[in-house]
Amino acid sequence: MADESSPIPVIDISAYLTGSPAERDAVARRVDETNRRLGFLLVSGHGVPRERIDAMFAVSRAFFESPVAVRREVEAPPGEHQGHHPMAASGLAAKEGGTALPDLREYFMAGRLDLDHPSFHTPQGRVFHRPNRWPSEPRAFRAEAQAYYRAMEALGGVLMRLFARALSVDEHWFDTRIDRHFSILSSVFYPAQSRSPQPGQLRAGAHTDYGALTILAPTDSPGGLQIMDLAGRWIDVPYRPDAFVINLGDMMQRWTDGRWRSTPHRVVNPPEAARGAGPRQSLAYFLHPNHDAVIEAIPGCVPAGAHPAHGPILAGDYMREREARIEAAGAAGEAPAAPATADAAGKSGNGA
Repeated sequence: MADESSPIPVIDISAYLTGSPAERDAVARRVDETNRRLGFLLVSGHGVPRERIDAMFAVSRAFFESPVAVRREVEAPPGEHQGHHPMAASGLAAKEGGTALPDLREYFMAGRLDLDHPSFHTPQGRVFHRPNRWPSEPRAFRAEAQAYYRAMEALGGVLMRLFARALSVDEHWFDTRIDRHFSILSSVFYPAQSRSPQPGQLRAGAHTDYGALTILAPTDSPGGLQIMDLAGRWIDVPYRPDAFVINLGDMMQRWTDGRWRSTPHRVVNPPEAARGAGPRQSLAYFLHPNHDAVIEAIPGCVPAGAHPAHGPILAGDYMREREARIEAAGAAGEAPAAPATADAAGKSGNGA
């Protein structure tokens, strides 16, 4: 359950969904204050059934514990998101520049489900909109992943309208900027650790997210999410089964001209006493705007007489610039070391 002493608040958005204008404004004010201070919040009252989340966790775990051959069938080619990404294939801390040890995780990514819009088939659109790769096992994976993606797509739209209200602009200000989004759903698996990681190696290194916002559902297990506060201290994000963890990405920080924070975060290793306690899972929906949406300071976010901190940039161009940093860091970095997990020999928990 949530730690009531945690500085990360739980905000019930049911009053925003069904309340009076005054109640909706009260929720928006809390969101604004929290996003200025932390850029992280727990959101309850969201309307997504717990059964939907649990079903996605179940098929994900079955996939990650399937034979290696099943996962390799849907392995994502270099430079693409859609598909399976093997254990310790990259280090998230490289997103911030420099080199990074490989993260102790593997993950599966799926993009938007409809690819019919003409803009998706332009040269730039094809960079961000690709067909999904669906595993053959478990059989229910595709259906559950698609249902979960649609639930997150709907919740993402609600949160963006709430964010617009919190920023004192028209509640539908973001609508035409996210109606052709290139959002990604990532199901992440952190295996139990059979031995100590290398010094400085984490389940997920410190980084910020690139997009507008992230909707995260974690499991309650040792070795969890931490965020960095304004004083540079790492704070544990409490687990609460009825709430999603919401954090802002770099594009939202840029949209708000720094009024709201895109906060560094990481996933730490379990303590020594709990190392063999079992795996950790998370479901992360990264809401990325339309690839041709202009990311520039929202009216009212720039103080009178001041200039925006950044000029306008297309969301797709911004994403490509940031991902180029990872590629450059990877080219200059170390070769991945053998992961300190039960999967270290390339075998899943139930054999390969």
